[in-house]
Amino acid sequence: MFTGHYGPAAAVAGKNIKLWHGFVAVQFLDILWAPFVLLGVEHARIVENFTASNHFDLYHMPYTHSLVMALFWSVVAGLAYNAWRKSGGVIIGALVFSHWVLDFVTHKPDLELWFGGPKVGLGLWDYRTVAVSAEFGLLLAGFMIFLKATKGKGVSGVIAPAVLLAGLAAAQIFGNFGPPPGSAAEAAQTAIVAYALFAALAAWVDAARAPMQTV
Repeated sequence: MFTGHYGPAAAVAGKNIKLWHGFVAVQFLDILWAPFVLLGVEHARIVENFTASNHFDLYHMPYTHSLVMALFWSVVAGLAYNAWRKSGGVIIGALVFSHWVLDFVTHKPDLELWFGGPKVGLGLWDYRTVAVSAEFGLLLAGFMIFLKATKGKGVSGVIAPAVLLAGLAAAQIFGNFGPPPGSAAEAAQTAIVAYALFAALAAWVDAARAPMQTV
């Protein structure tokens, strides 16, 4: 899953949690995965049409995507966020862990429960139409909640979310229907750039919108 991860981040963003903080949180496991692949700590390979939705054989990623490590990184992220912002750590930790839950639904069985343990995954990626619909459904549902809970600051309050959503949609479509990456390293490098870009666009949205006043 890619853009669907951002739905929960948008749904809880607003007064206490910045949208860009949530964007980093929901992709935190993959943000770690990319340099781990580049360093040879974790491994993946490109197999054209490995699933109906993409070309990734994610056969070794125990340090970022096993259940036990997903829980570990969720706790670490939540504690770090509390130390930085004094509150909101539970939400950030939950967002980090939401990544594993959604990956469990979409991945083939490549998510270890613990180091060397059984691998799980429901394989929604093998049903591309359903998988893509789920991605966009989660994303749009989250942003509907976000837009209802915030108000725009002039024209940028409309333009910034539109640009962000268009960019996410384009990335999703390319990932599902475009050619395979040249290598796992190339995919990891692209992921780093994409996560940074979308976090930056989310920060633009934060600056362009304000929480609705509640009575």
